[in-house]
Amino acid sequence: DSEDDWSDTQSIDSCEAYINFESIRDPSTQLEEAVSFSWPGIYQHRDDGSTEEEIQQQEEEVRVLRKITISTLLEEDDLAPLFGGCQWAGTRLWGAAVRAIQYLAGHLEMDESNSCGSGAKFELSSSGDNKTTLLELGCGLGVPGIIYHMLGANVVLTDQEDILTQLEKNVEENFPSTVISNEASSSDSSAAQHYIRAMPLSWSRAGVHSLLEKLQLSTAGFDIVLNCDCVFEPLYGKSWHLLNESIDELLRINPKCVVVSSMERRGPADGIDLFIEEMKGMEYVGSVEKVYYEEKRKIEIYVTRGLE
Repeated sequence: DSEDDWSDTQSIDSCEAYINFESIRDPSTQLEEAVSFSWPGIYQHRDDGSTEEEIQQQEEEVRVLRKITISTLLEEDDLAPLFGGCQWAGTRLWGAAVRAIQYLAGHLEMDESNSCGSGAKFELSSSGDNKTTLLELGCGLGVPGIIYHMLGANVVLTDQEDILTQLEKNVEENFPSTVISNEASSSDSSAAQHYIRAMPLSWSRAGVHSLLEKLQLSTAGFDIVLNCDCVFEPLYGKSWHLLNESIDELLRINPKCVVVSSMERRGPADGIDLFIEEMKGMEYVGSVEKVYYEEKRKIEIYVTRGLE
């Protein structure tokens, strides 16, 4: 997003204003160290570390939105590959990620100016008594998945192993009561009532199988698969082939899974058209529909469903 898009705090439509986004910088260097954000309607409570006195005060006065603070500093061992660009991109929060979680949460205004196809708001088949499960691919900071966990879902955040240290630390510090570490046994996710965890995933059918096996979800898969700004050929090359392969395998395992792809267009050579065209021809893909397009930020959201 351009600086104007993010700094227009007078507009409720601003990505920054909507999630109360704040960049936290070192006073002496002005270099960013972390970012913080909150979500409308999610307030502090006991699990956030509030004391009884603070809780009582919140109830008597004005409830305080729960603030999530996540570090954007890469670990020392991860700094060398930074010049490749992928690790740097994983420390940024992009507008497409904000729009994606707004769409999933039903907070995105859909009208004739921006809705496409059926123009329908997000709908998911019932998970019965179980919590909705969400897998975020190439999650970077993991903001959409983190917010969806705050809204009640069980979430698995995935990205390259070389930026996972930062992701794991951020999740552990913000969700001490619901996080499952990678040192935990494979049965912990299936036994937990409400959980979030960060795990490495190399996009491929084999990678998907390995991940699901570790989570004991080999037959169930996920209800929702989310990817935000994972396609941009000048930076990521043609890795979208592997992204499609992973999506196709997840739909094979659970045809009722809903895949949401949110992307910002950055020119005709961004690779998005090729990505979508290939996705439509994947073996286990039943339909691909563009549901949202925002002219100002060039953000597109696609919903992909399996063969039912």
